[in-house]
Amino acid sequence: MLMPAAVLITLLLGAIAFDLSVVFLRQRQASALAVDVANDLATAALDEAAFRVDGTYRIDPDQANKLGRSFVGASDLRDDVAAFEVTVIGTDAVEVRILMDVDYVFAKAIPGASDGTTVEASATAVAVQP
Repeated sequence: MLMPAAVLITLLLGAIAFDLSVVFLRQRQASALAVDVANDLATAALDEAAFRVDGTYRIDPDQANKLGRSFVGASDLRDDVAAFEVTVIGTDAVEVRILMDVDYVFAKAIPGASDGTTVEASATAVAVQP
């Protein structure tokens, strides 16, 4: 009599563990994407006109937003990104914030349970001049 209950509990705990591992995987992917985009923007969004005039390194906010959207759009995670924000900090740093939707696999079968969650990741990159 206890064996069917034990099997059911084992399956339920396995389903919970699987859904939480999917959330953890997506969190890591969002974090990696934020780091990659921030690092790329720290150098690619250079205001070249200002750099050529007086030699100072400045990140162009408009260029950073445009390139950031392009970098996220080129990613294989683009369909899961719910929100994307680029903030230029000072003249040589950029912060990227990403919200990513995560769909549960097994929790959808539970009545009243949510179908997914949203994870957030952010990264900051600073361009250091030699």
